[in-house]
Amino acid sequence: MSKEQQDFFSRPQEEQDAFLSQTWCNECMEADLGMTDPEEYILDGNRYVEGKCKRCGTSIVTELVDEDI
Repeated sequence: MSKEQQDFFSRPQEEQDAFLSQTWCNECMEADLGMTDPEEYILDGNRYVEGKCKRCGTSIVTELVDEDI
């Protein structure tokens, strides 16, 4: 299946801020470093926000579950 793009920036600012700050980077092995360049999409029925770690620039992906949205 292909990604179904969503508009991350149509979310309320409070949600955007939470999703961009509450992150996990597998490269840095640290939480809450932050994310830049967010892209929201649906893939195989699951919703994700993907961006780059603010510290190292590695791609990071957060899966959003119903309680997040």
